[in-house]
Formats: sequence, structure tokens, C-alpha cells
Amino acid sequence: MRRAALFPIAVAIAAAGCGAGPDAPAPGETETVCADSFCIAYPAGWDVVESTGEFISFSHPLGDGKALATAAPLNMEALANAAGETWPILTEDVARAFWSLIDGGDAELVNVRTIADGSVSTVGTISTGRLWYYLVPTGISEAVGLEVRGPNGTWEAHAELFFAGVDPIE
Repeated sequence: MRRAALFPIAVAIAAAGCGAGPDAPAPGETETVCADSFCIAYPAGWDVVESTGEFISFSHPLGDGKALATAAPLNMEALANAAGETWPILTEDVARAFWSLIDGGDAELVNVRTIADGSVSTVGTISTGRLWYYLVPTGISEAVGLEVRGPNGTWEAHAELFFAGVDPIE
């Protein structure tokens, strides 16, 4: 299984508990679910809302409707083009393009980190709280994208478990 080295997020998010909504429970063990092109280990306590051959979506019952996650394959070139970028671009810039397209333009990217394996981890704020986005390249323009939303920064440990659990099927 692919594992990412995870590091503490920027000082700008150090006040992790700040924000509206319930604090996250301590994450427990993980469970695994698969789509056609990837598997993902996710924190126990999250519900698989929908699982198709293409994507998997999750929610946490204690998240007041704001603790959500979605994992799916994506075409990085199409994402870059949708944001007005010209392909090819760095994976880090594809992740930035994602942020430019979400939350009606009210999203604020706080931290971008490229991992040694080429994946990119990002975090920022959105109108409903926090968002963590993880991009795992699987080909020249193919990737698995994982979006985890929480009402506040206390959900970061859950996002990190999701990130560490992404396993593309080759």
C-alpha cells in the first residue's frame, strides 16, 4: 500500500480547533474499500455513502453534515485546463488549480506540500470549515484525487489517515 510521509500543517492552521462545528473524535483503526482503479483505507467511524467503480464518498455521523470525503480518479490535464492553465504543469500546480475551482471562489489555500513519492498534500479553508486535498499521480495526466472536509481543524488526523490510505491499483 502506498504510504505518504505526513508532516504537521503550517502554523497558520495551528489553532486547529478554531472554527464552527463539532470537534472530531479520535480516529480509530482503518477499514478498506476499493473502486476500480484504487483502494483506500479510511478511519473507522466514517460511513461509505456511495461506492462505484469510479469513486467513493464518505461521511462521518458526528460531523454535523460537514465531515465529508470523496476519492476518485481524475484527469490532471482536464483539471488544469478548466482552471485556465496550459498543460503540462507540475502536480503541485494541478493541486493549486483544484483550489481555484472550488467553493465558489471562496476557498483559501493555506499550505501545499509535495511528498517524496510525487503526491501533493494541500490544506486550506472553505465556507464550511477546512478542506484537505491530496493528489496522487498514477500516470502522465492520470491521478487519484482525495478531498476531505471537516467543520474545523480538529479533523486533520482523520484527513491524514485518509491520505495515508490511498493505494492506486496498477
